[in-house]
Amino acid sequence: MKVLRLVVLLALAACGEKAVPPPPPGPTTTAVVSPPVAEDAGDSEPPVAVLPPAAFQAHPAQVYTGPLAKPDLAGGDAEVKMYRTRLRQAAASGVKFGGRYAVMISGCGTECIFGFVIDAKTGHVMPLPASGEDYRQLQWAFRPDSQWMRAIWMGGSESGTEACVLRDFVLDKGTFRPVKDEVLPGACPELGVGTGEALGPR
Repeated sequence: MKVLRLVVLLALAACGEKAVPPPPPGPTTTAVVSPPVAEDAGDSEPPVAVLPPAAFQAHPAQVYTGPLAKPDLAGGDAEVKMYRTRLRQAAASGVKFGGRYAVMISGCGTECIFGFVIDAKTGHVMPLPASGEDYRQLQWAFRPDSQWMRAIWMGGSESGTEACVLRDFVLDKGTFRPVKDEVLPGACPELGVGTGEALGPR
């Protein structure tokens, strides 16, 4: 009886030492790596238009240094009379353009600019050759010693995309005469008033 018990115990011990089979393999999984998401081109900054060189020196003017005339409001229209205070302040500040003209520039709403020039000798008031809501984000460049003036604003191109419109003027015998008219691809840069050159993105 003892021998039989001993045989049973040895058999149980041998069964406990057998290796436990590994679990069946599960389904194979593969890591999926998402491709990098390209940045939306619409979120990037639009290119800035490249301006042609300024032409101040090509149209010099001798700067008037005599007494400053007050704006002639009697000969102006209703719009001139509406801004008589600003016109008088501009005239009193002296010559800013074309050798003999003061310049008054003011806002007229969102992205809207208008203005006038005042003859320092006679007080005659003339509107700037580009003004109002049709000239969005309008900017001007001018100097006392030159009859050349530059205007840039945001407008449309033939393709329907927005572009920077550039127009250069020369004051000829009391009349603004366009001497350059271009539509430049890109957004208008910040314009240096006294340089006519781009200062960087606006």
